[in-house]
Amino acid sequence: MDWDHLRFVLAVADAGGLSRAGKALQVDPATITRRLDAVEAHLRCRLFHRSRRGLDPTPAGEKLIALARRMDAEVRAVALSLSPEDRGLSGSVVITATEAVAAGLVAPALPAFRRRHPGISVEIATDIRLFDLGRREADIALRLSRPLQGDLKLRRLGAVGYGLYASAAYLAARGLPQAADGFAGHDLIDWPVDYTVIPQVPWLRARAYAAAVAMRSNSASARAAAAAAGSGIALLPQLIAAGDPRLVPIAADPPAQDLWLVSHRDLAAMPRVRAMLDYLAEVAVAGLARFSPAGG
Repeated sequence: MDWDHLRFVLAVADAGGLSRAGKALQVDPATITRRLDAVEAHLRCRLFHRSRRGLDPTPAGEKLIALARRMDAEVRAVALSLSPEDRGLSGSVVITATEAVAAGLVAPALPAFRRRHPGISVEIATDIRLFDLGRREADIALRLSRPLQGDLKLRRLGAVGYGLYASAAYLAARGLPQAADGFAGHDLIDWPVDYTVIPQVPWLRARAYAAAVAMRSNSASARAAAAAAGSGIALLPQLIAAGDPRLVPIAADPPAQDLWLVSHRDLAAMPRVRAMLDYLAEVAVAGLARFSPAGG
């Protein structure tokens, strides 16, 4: 017998009438009647006495109702007993991102994600090398350039904005840098000499050609800390610099970078990965909107 028929029998037994049962199941009374007639025809016995008071179970109906209640209880117990792992919403999700995106966007969003999905743990890899999603070195990547190869699912989330920053004490002592003289008389916090993979590096060097390089690092956090300590001027992602009260923005218009949410198509179908992809898209679009240039 179709379990769906028993659902209608239970609704009638609990409601005591066709109209009330129909409201509970959000169907019309005629549908309830058709279902009851089908069950009675299949079992070749009457399940309810029909009277002006409503519907009262017959002895056969009481037996079927008791069985249906046990079955309903078992179904609910199974649903409650399933762990998040059984439902696919547990385990680990590995995310690879730049240091700035990881610190400024992903990590602050994790508490809310964990409240939604307590069975999922998150691993963040900020290694500068590109993890191979096809070989499942990571489940999700947040990349500042669009991948061109692989069976990948891609979504552009927005633009990561950059800005020039220095400490208030540094600017009080040195004044504002001038692009016209190549930032002469200023100290620069730069990337490593051979690091030109992002457009911000040549942009900065073309404008600060006369500055003295005080420090080099490919770590955004290290450059931000150095600038906050008064070591010089740094070009930093707004994701981490805009919220630091120790850093003062300097008017400039450096290029932004598109941020891409990437996963291998096979991995994207996994429930825990899908949950993280959806959540990252949600928080990233809102987070980047605070810093992105117009139209970004």
